[in-house]
Amino acid sequence: MHGKAIKFSSLFLILLLCMSILGGASAKIPDKENVSASDYWKPVEKAMAEKGKISPDGAIKFTIPMTLNVTLDGIKLNPATERSHDFDFMRAGNKAMMVGEIGVTEKEAKNVSKMVLQSGFEVTALHNHLLHLSPNVMWVHIYGYGDPVDMAKKIRNITDYVNVNSSSIEGEKFQSKGINTTELDRIIGDKGTVEGGDYNYDIPRADKIRMNGYVLSPTLDVSTMINFQPLDNGSALVVGEFALESNEVEPVVRILTANGVEVTALHSHMLTEQPRLFYVHCWATGDATELAGMMREALNETNNKIGIESS
Repeated sequence: MHGKAIKFSSLFLILLLCMSILGGASAKIPDKENVSASDYWKPVEKAMAEKGKISPDGAIKFTIPMTLNVTLDGIKLNPATERSHDFDFMRAGNKAMMVGEIGVTEKEAKNVSKMVLQSGFEVTALHNHLLHLSPNVMWVHIYGYGDPVDMAKKIRNITDYVNVNSSSIEGEKFQSKGINTTELDRIIGDKGTVEGGDYNYDIPRADKIRMNGYVLSPTLDVSTMINFQPLDNGSALVVGEFALESNEVEPVVRILTANGVEVTALHSHMLTEQPRLFYVHCWATGDATELAGMMREALNETNNKIGIESS
């Protein structure tokens, strides 16, 4: 009888210990979910060896400049003008979702695609964004879901392969060279930001795009991006990437082409988003305000959130 009591007591203690462990584990989940975005992403920033840009909804973007010098029709591109690798993360349950794009030369494309797959990521697209580049740059688009720190370490291994002595994009100073950014804001209808030597617009879609059970943050490649790289005397190189639903593609391409803007690519970036998105890449040079008017005319054909009403 006494032995049975000891066994019962031992089992009871073991049960209490297990419940305590489980209780402690379950108590940590809400803490992790409620932690601030800046604290949540700190270990990821450390693994990436880069400072990310946190959006208002808590997603984070990492922009890693390419060390490769690239010219477009003889114009040397700034880091923000299609010369950066981008990786965007958002929380997805107790893990994270990541979409990214890696700029590679034709010689690097095969090895980088292999490294992406070996790292457990998906290759979701491989294509050009612009034409008339020297050297030619291709883009490997990737998708991942899992522990964000683990994904960040794997991404860093890949970018270290294509980059050597990467410099910070914030180190490239913006010089307006006669561009009136206040006027550009009025025409585009949103507030631009200075980054990577360019004056940039990142305009999210107004509709909700879902992928794999989650509504995507606009940071995760669900925005139209327009970059103005100043040239001289108020002129600029404008590079656009319009994120479009299928019914918006033809009107946008038609308007851009009619205005003399060269459309250089039309393709998808992801595989399972709903509704499906298509991306129109384009560029032109000329007076910055005139180019802004062309971009705004194309934006009017899309379901995007414009931050400032154009007057």
